[in-house]
Amino acid sequence: MAACAQTATPNSASPPAKLLTVGVYQNPPKIFFDGEGTATGLHIDLIRLIAEREHWQLRFVPCEWQACLQQVESGQLDLLPDVAWNEQRAKVLQFPAVPALYSWSILYRNRSVAINSVFDLKDKKIGLLENSVQANYFRNLVENSGIKVQLVPLHNIEAGFRMASAGEIDGIIASQQAGDMLADRYKLADTSIVFQPVKLFFVSGRQQPPEILAAIDRTLSQWQADPGSIYFDILRKWGRGNSSIPAYVWWLLGAALFLLACALLIAAYLKREVARRTARLQESEISLRIAAAAFHSSEAIWVMDARRKVLDANAAFTELTGYRLHELPEGGLPPCQRDEESEDFRTRLWALVQRDGKWQGELRVWRKDGATFCAVVTLTAVADPNGRISHYVGTQVDISSQKRLQEETRQLAFYDPLTGLPNRRLLLDKIGAASSQGHAAALFFIDMDNFKDLNDALGHSIGDRLLCLIAARLKELAGEGLVARLGGDEFVVLCEQPQAGSEVVQDAALQFGQRIVAAMEQRFDLNGLSHFATCSVGVTLMQGDGASVEDLLRRGDLAMYAAKQKGRNTCCVFDQQMEQALHFRTGLESDLRRAIGSSQFQLHYQPQRDQAGRLIGVEALARWNSPFRGSVSPGIFIPVAEASGLILPLGHWVFEQACRQAVRWNRPGRRQPVVIAVNVSAVQVRQPDFVPCILDTLKATGADPCHLKLELTESAMVDDVQATIDKMLELKHHGLALSLDDFGTGYSSLSLLKKLPIDQLKIDQSFVRELLFAPSDVAIAKSVITLGDALGLEVIAEGVETREQQQFLAALGCTRYQGYLFGRPVPAEQFEGLD
Repeated sequence: MAACAQTATPNSASPPAKLLTVGVYQNPPKIFFDGEGTATGLHIDLIRLIAEREHWQLRFVPCEWQACLQQVESGQLDLLPDVAWNEQRAKVLQFPAVPALYSWSILYRNRSVAINSVFDLKDKKIGLLENSVQANYFRNLVENSGIKVQLVPLHNIEAGFRMASAGEIDGIIASQQAGDMLADRYKLADTSIVFQPVKLFFVSGRQQPPEILAAIDRTLSQWQADPGSIYFDILRKWGRGNSSIPAYVWWLLGAALFLLACALLIAAYLKREVARRTARLQESEISLRIAAAAFHSSEAIWVMDARRKVLDANAAFTELTGYRLHELPEGGLPPCQRDEESEDFRTRLWALVQRDGKWQGELRVWRKDGATFCAVVTLTAVADPNGRISHYVGTQVDISSQKRLQEETRQLAFYDPLTGLPNRRLLLDKIGAASSQGHAAALFFIDMDNFKDLNDALGHSIGDRLLCLIAARLKELAGEGLVARLGGDEFVVLCEQPQAGSEVVQDAALQFGQRIVAAMEQRFDLNGLSHFATCSVGVTLMQGDGASVEDLLRRGDLAMYAAKQKGRNTCCVFDQQMEQALHFRTGLESDLRRAIGSSQFQLHYQPQRDQAGRLIGVEALARWNSPFRGSVSPGIFIPVAEASGLILPLGHWVFEQACRQAVRWNRPGRRQPVVIAVNVSAVQVRQPDFVPCILDTLKATGADPCHLKLELTESAMVDDVQATIDKMLELKHHGLALSLDDFGTGYSSLSLLKKLPIDQLKIDQSFVRELLFAPSDVAIAKSVITLGDALGLEVIAEGVETREQQQFLAALGCTRYQGYLFGRPVPAEQFEGLD
């Protein structure tokens, strides 16, 4: 039967629908294409209704079973219904928590072939759906029993029933739902070989978003919890076709015939002896069939009369529950946990059994020893030839291990293994739910300051201990709020106030953010070691402005980094200016990346002169003339270059150009050499290849190291002092001069200054600017000059713009200057006064 891919579209009035492709293979009545090429079946009805609720658009794609599995694994299909769980599939597919259907496997036989037990399978040809769960189970079953069976792999279950009907194979293994319907159609008989209860799921590939299966879980959980829901209507709709009673249950009719035979014997005591003997023979035959079908099964089974009095139970039932037959309570159900033991629940359950002929669901069952386990319980009504219920048959299967596995899988999927807090995935779900419900809420992004230092100093086990203590402290502080760990030392707190206005939320958020900062400052006990920590907190508010989950996460991050830039150990609330600043920086970085190495950058040179006005050197300064932004200040683009790493190619270009200019200005015959000072970023100095790059550039350009001076800032010394000193010594060994730029604005350690192999100190222009009016700036400038003299270092003042400033500096003992008073930065070709 050929079928084309179909699309099912939700109501046109709904929001734009998400298109999902759903694989469909021929396995009626659960899933198949009918004679008109329309996707139908129990699973199709379920997914259509779920899609309508979730505003999905469905496209049904025909495929063979094996191809369906491969396509959903590779992502060609978004969903595949009717898939049983096993370990191999769980590695490559996503399984939801809630099954769509419970089923079990039955062997169906050609009516001309006698198969009454597993031992009758010897030398029989049995069809199996290739790579199905029941195929693997049945193959292991016959191999372990030593019975020689010829197994025939099938790609299509209905084709297998046709083969069995035609006598090409002796029997076929199928699930109960599909098997019962196809057995009627192809005139096959079921057997007493019943095994492997399974759960059937909708599955998706690992690359699919988890929200799809989460939506299916929510809907199925609601439906299955309500006995009157449309879920049970669909189960009844797709029940067995021509008979209201599955074939294997007719064997249990013997119980009714037995009672009827007894009644007839009492009523017709005086009838002929041969009739009595015949009735007894029939009674014996039926009893034997009941024993073969029920009591030799590995499933726990018990039989009840019409009044639900337990008549018998098999050994598996006693082994599973610990109860013997005479110990079972009245009521037809095994002892259930209290919340499921209410009279109302039992009344509704038995009403459904009487109405539908069957009920199936999960119950928590008490063992005799007081322990409990989760079981799938099935109750089936057995009718006599007149259609009246004469008996009930119950089965139960322990699914505790599956439940534990589901919980472990859920724990791994949604919770952080170290702290036990919700992880990023669960946090996103909670944020999305709060946002969709329109709740006013606040998100607090918490990053522990200098956590890496603790890890490096004391080890990861101590770091892990601190993270667990932080998690506990945040949970206590948040109360009913959600605390999650994003990873590393980053945490998020979600606090909802469904009835609050935005002003209330903002005020409360500011207060709570400060409480977090204060809480993190309190002492932590790390296995006897006292530790005090600080954190930076970024706050973003959910105010119904249509912001997506990704927008909220980005805003929280921006606010958190704003707190770090303010000096850490503080709390910042997101505002739109942060986002605008981010967009500006992102655009600037993009333009900067394109500009480096192009004609947009040019080196300008500013003269440095002594007290007599003689040229003693120049400083190379990068200038950016963007075709889109015009002239961009170094105070704007240099921090962006340093933060993005673009300072490395830019710094290399500046030094290379300065080297080439030094060669041009210092040709043979020049009386006074020109020394070019080049600024070097702390980012450059930290690179392992910093010194080789400098030396390689000098060699490539032919520049004399004596004509170059590197200006380093104090921040370059902070991270690894000794490594920086070693690099400076190597550069000085090769003839380069070194200057400490902006001295006095950073860390200014005198003990460090003594160790540095520098030639020059530079008084920062911030002290020069207010020199004539600020006594504190005078004191700093004088201290730098005095310190330089004591250490035998040159001292130069930058930012000298007036003659008064120059004269004041000269009076303090500074005789080298740089600033507008002596010349503005200009391109090399405009530079005058080299002589």
